[in-house]
Amino acid sequence: MTKRKMTVLLGTAAIISAVSAHDANAQSQQDLQIQINAMKLQLESMQNALAAQNEKAEQAASNAIKVKWEPAPSISSPDGNFEMNLRGRVFVDSASISDDDDNIDVNATELRAARLGIEGKAWKTIKYKIEADFADDEVELKDAYLAWKSAAGFSLTAGQFKTPNSLDEQTSSRHISVMERASFTDAFGLARRIGVGVSTGGDNWTAKLGGFQGSNSTDEENEGYDVAGRVTYSPKIDNVQVHTGASFRLREAEDEDNFRYRQRPHQHLSTQRFVDTGSIADADQFYGIELAALAGPAWVAGEYSWLKAEVVDPTKSDPTFSGGYFEVGYFLTGEKRGYKANKGAWDRPKVNNPVYEGGMGAWAVTLRYDMIDLTDSGFFGGEQDTIIAGVNWYLNRHTRLMFNYSRSSIEDAFDVATNGADGENDVDAFGFRAQVDW
Repeated sequence: MTKRKMTVLLGTAAIISAVSAHDANAQSQQDLQIQINAMKLQLESMQNALAAQNEKAEQAASNAIKVKWEPAPSISSPDGNFEMNLRGRVFVDSASISDDDDNIDVNATELRAARLGIEGKAWKTIKYKIEADFADDEVELKDAYLAWKSAAGFSLTAGQFKTPNSLDEQTSSRHISVMERASFTDAFGLARRIGVGVSTGGDNWTAKLGGFQGSNSTDEENEGYDVAGRVTYSPKIDNVQVHTGASFRLREAEDEDNFRYRQRPHQHLSTQRFVDTGSIADADQFYGIELAALAGPAWVAGEYSWLKAEVVDPTKSDPTFSGGYFEVGYFLTGEKRGYKANKGAWDRPKVNNPVYEGGMGAWAVTLRYDMIDLTDSGFFGGEQDTIIAGVNWYLNRHTRLMFNYSRSSIEDAFDVATNGADGENDVDAFGFRAQVDW
């Protein structure tokens, strides 16, 4: 019964009462009372029906699946026990790369990333994530894990995920400041592995420890092992957000698959690696320290790492290699770089005036010095020092364009034929990326 019909009935009842009062002499008081009582019963019945209808509608609304856009759809159950989010990203890269010794002349494009996946939770305390990359016409499984969080604040994760090392590595590629991560993250093999990890933390600190063996692409009978851990502490001092961190990793190689330490100049489209030790070690130990600060639109960040390699050649001493970077950045349009202290990693910025609202988006500039040294104890893999200048234009929180120029100087790379007899070379690279994620 609609409200309009109820209004009509109430009005009719009022008219009947008025007419009854006026014509009281025409009808007995008893007949009038009978008619009024019948009308009251009918009105009460209508009110009860309307109340039941409203209650039924409210119950249906409370049982409905909840959907919100952020920006992809997030679907959750009414009781909040279950949730599923669609994930994805597309990175389109273009690069021009050349070196002084005329060993490389690249002008090419690639889909650097084309990922799809889902993540969510089940029964509130269980989180899950699975994501695959379809770039290069191949399917590569990235993250695939389950995580359980206890009431005491500890989380247990099992599956394939990154070993807990390095600020640059733990930051998603969606949020790094330049197109490629620090040289040491690739050269020292920081990557996703299959294993079990335990973690805890608070609003401004984290602690993680994990044991790993192989990855989804490994098919060796003996997959070796990795043991890794990381701690971060991120206090806020006045208006400055500070990040400090340290991590380690101990690993042993798989059967007949010794570790090789090498790195491209700072463009993934490079067909050459100008620093390279070859396959020399069956075990190594990695240690890294991290320091960063964020104040308004400006930030600074740096890392330094060491790797002790246990070589398979008994006639040679074990070398110690090193790598690191230092960078400064600034948002010209006044935004602030995103950072999550409870994860110890950079995050996406909030764009004050996105393009879709008629604004100019957010503009940030970055200058980074990067180094990797793979020469020690008779191994001449080379030292590569790189200056990287970058511009980031965020059209909105989930879309940006990146422009990078880098110049890499190589020396002491006597074991790498692409650098000539003097072990020296210089590489220039220009890069462009268009990216979107959801």
